[in-house]
Amino acid sequence: MRLATSFAALAFLVIGVCLASPLSLADGWTGLATAHFALFTTQHNSGGRELLERLERTRLFFEKTGWASRDLKRPLSILAFSSEKDFDSCRPMPGAFAFYQRTREGDFVFMRSLEPKNYSVVVHEYTHFIAEHAGLKLPIWLNEGLADFYSTMESREAQVIVGTAPPGREATLHGQNWMDWHTLTEVDRESPYYRQPEKMLLFYSQSWAFVHMLALNTAYENKFQGFLATMSGNSSAENALSATYHKTLEDLGSETEQEMKAKRVESRTIDLDIRQGVLQSAEVADSVKQAEFAFADVLAANPNVVAEAKVRLEVLVAKYPDDPRAEESLGFLTMKAGLKSDAEAHFVRAVKNHSEDPEVLFSLAHLQLARGGSDEEAIQLLQRAIARNGTYYNALLELGFTAAKIERFDLAIEALSKITEPKIEHAFDISYTLAYCLSELHQNSRAKLAAELARKIAVKPHDKEEVAELLTYIKQESKQEEASR
Repeated sequence: MRLATSFAALAFLVIGVCLASPLSLADGWTGLATAHFALFTTQHNSGGRELLERLERTRLFFEKTGWASRDLKRPLSILAFSSEKDFDSCRPMPGAFAFYQRTREGDFVFMRSLEPKNYSVVVHEYTHFIAEHAGLKLPIWLNEGLADFYSTMESREAQVIVGTAPPGREATLHGQNWMDWHTLTEVDRESPYYRQPEKMLLFYSQSWAFVHMLALNTAYENKFQGFLATMSGNSSAENALSATYHKTLEDLGSETEQEMKAKRVESRTIDLDIRQGVLQSAEVADSVKQAEFAFADVLAANPNVVAEAKVRLEVLVAKYPDDPRAEESLGFLTMKAGLKSDAEAHFVRAVKNHSEDPEVLFSLAHLQLARGGSDEEAIQLLQRAIARNGTYYNALLELGFTAAKIERFDLAIEALSKITEPKIEHAFDISYTLAYCLSELHQNSRAKLAAELARKIAVKPHDKEEVAELLTYIKQESKQEEASR
């Protein structure tokens, strides 16, 4: 089967790997945005508004069915190219018509063009976005099958139609021998079924068919959400299916095959009104700049194209010297490569350019402390990071320990007390440090409580000795205080 006639099976590849030179990104970008989506394109037609309308309806569907939270503020940016040559500069592999990539800066979908036939591709990728932000950690077969299932969703008047087969799926399943079900559920990103075009056709088709049955078959649909939650808990497909449906993977797979062979795979019409009024949209200021940064951000998130990402980011530093984002990304890029001094230099320049990114502020403080830099400067950076994100675990931890080291006990207590759920590897150190700081401020009753907690969770002999000594000291101090009253 030629890829040109079966693009749907490859259109939903989610790898996020850009292979060509980053300098090939075209100019002439325009942008149109709603409250939840931003579309950047080099095409000059009206397709952008139609796509945004479809995405907004899809968003309402996910909200009204409980998939997406109304509090999800992070927008999705879509970049659509005007030619295949331009899209080739970031195509994950031949045949892919779109891909979704989540980065530190945002969430992006890159698509080949704004042709209507590609709209379902973007809905597929948007489903990945919804699953990602719902906290679902799904295996590839379920993640792709789920996105395929919702990709063809349509709204008509006050109804929604789901479950229509994407182009090519049924033909593939009727024309090929099916995969072993255990093989399907164990496919990973290095599997031939996720890399080789002909094998991918079957993998995507069979994943869609399995999800279709579990989501729409009346015997299983009521437990489908529970099944997803169980699978997200790192359960194997065999165990999750058994726990949810009390059937084996082979049994449910066999039922899926029987439904397909009997041509009982149908769509479902749901009474749900996801129509909306006039779409509120606006042109995006600095569209070219925003598209350039999005492109560079996606490159920087991919470990396979570090050199290309670095070149593009350096170009952006020169082109937009007052914008800290390129320096921020260069900092994280070089830090991942183990180039700590280079990373620190990039973060310093980003902060001078008024970066208020909590991760940047924390990372700069951490690097400075690691090389023996100024404690006070690091503390100021950490406080700025926490001001932007009051629950930033690593920043609170680093601030607490650093402040305790230089005897700023009030600050150490304030920071460490905000860590309500310490990680196991930090629990003893947090409790012990709190106990020590409180004792130094003569808050002995609180210090004793913290020290007792540290004693309970101490494992290492040295830790047990230290906390025993601290408890003895706190008790002596308490007796002296009582005697002096």
